[in-house]
Amino acid sequence: MRRFDRFVKTLFGRTLLFIALVVAIGAATLAVIARFYAGVAAERAYDQLLAGSTIQVAENLYVQGGVLALSPPVAALSTMSRYDSVYYKVLDSRGMVVAGYADLQNAANLSAAKQGPVFANGIYQNKPIRIATIARYMPEERTPGWATITVAQTTNARQALTNEMSFKVWTLILLMSAIALVASALAIRRGLRPLAQIENIIAARDPADLRPVTVETPSEMQAIIGAINGLISRLAERITAMQRFIADAAHQMRTPLARLDAQIELLEHEDDPAQFAARLAALRKTSSDVGRLTGQLLNHAMVIHRNEVIPFERIELVALAKEVLGRAIPLADERDVRVSFQSDAEQVWLAGDAISLQEALSNVLHNALRHGKADVIDVSICTQRESVRITVTDNGPGIAPENWDAALRPFSRIGAPGQEARPGSGLGLAIVHEVMKAHGGSVQFDMHRPGGFSVVLALPMK
Repeated sequence: MRRFDRFVKTLFGRTLLFIALVVAIGAATLAVIARFYAGVAAERAYDQLLAGSTIQVAENLYVQGGVLALSPPVAALSTMSRYDSVYYKVLDSRGMVVAGYADLQNAANLSAAKQGPVFANGIYQNKPIRIATIARYMPEERTPGWATITVAQTTNARQALTNEMSFKVWTLILLMSAIALVASALAIRRGLRPLAQIENIIAARDPADLRPVTVETPSEMQAIIGAINGLISRLAERITAMQRFIADAAHQMRTPLARLDAQIELLEHEDDPAQFAARLAALRKTSSDVGRLTGQLLNHAMVIHRNEVIPFERIELVALAKEVLGRAIPLADERDVRVSFQSDAEQVWLAGDAISLQEALSNVLHNALRHGKADVIDVSICTQRESVRITVTDNGPGIAPENWDAALRPFSRIGAPGQEARPGSGLGLAIVHEVMKAHGGSVQFDMHRPGGFSVVLALPMK
């Protein structure tokens, strides 16, 4: 039973069982049809023999002294009696039994019997019989009229012939079905051979080998090869990006950690209270930078992970923006920041990941407050036909247009126009870009004159 279960779970087993089921249904149908036509053929053959015997009996009738008589129909009946019991009855024009079995019943119509042999089925002496009846006009009788000749035969020979022909046809059907199943099994094995070849190629590969699979396969399997190569390509891209991210992260973490270690060393040997306080403040700032960098790295990894595995759900964008804006205001520290929010719709619904969108908007506001040193921030939501735009405008220096593309790449520290690169991890806008790309949206920048900078998040309203 376990072997059968394992067999059924294989593609070969399922396909072969399906073919076997179709072949079995077809064979059974053919067997029934063959049995029917074998019975018809046997019936016709023996009906012709029975009709011939009936005609011969009719030809043996004669009239003597005005009375109908019958010469013994030995020759007519001997052929049929080799296989079955044969019974006959002859009635003259008056309905009197001239010869044969008086109790042999016959329900044939006389007018039909005048045209030729009429056949019927019946029971005689508790045996199934086939009856043939024919009428012959006898003008020589004392009372001229139609004599009725009835010959009956048991059906043993018919049944035996039907069984013999059916058995031969059934044997042929069974043989052809077996050949069809064997041929199907061989064809399936041959058809699945490219899959086994693909399996062996992939199983023998080193995990680091992400080259496309190249193997000669039938055209029907090219879609599978294409899907596998597509998966390998995406996996290679993901691994490359992950390795690059790990390398960049290690590089980014190495400097602040080294600075942190050096500052601790200096702090241990500092005796001057004023220098000790200054070094302690620097140590705290470095520690804060390390924590912020670690948080940004984790957020970036979290966003990428959520984009791949978390399904979208319906979220309300206006409430989400207000919540993020409320959490971002404390980042201004001691600065007096004027914040405004407006939306052309009370509620804006779209499909997305709320946590990722919160992280993206939070990073835009963080850049404006921490790096842009803005003290005026305007957030607006504008709905269009099939999209919604979140615009964050501040009065900071912004990013020079020639650096807009670089600003969306991880670990790119871009300074304001005419200034050196700003401090930080360079991951904020990269996270925003990843979130927008996962939602089918985009990040756009706009530099206002004479001052001001805008970050526009465009999202489709699905």
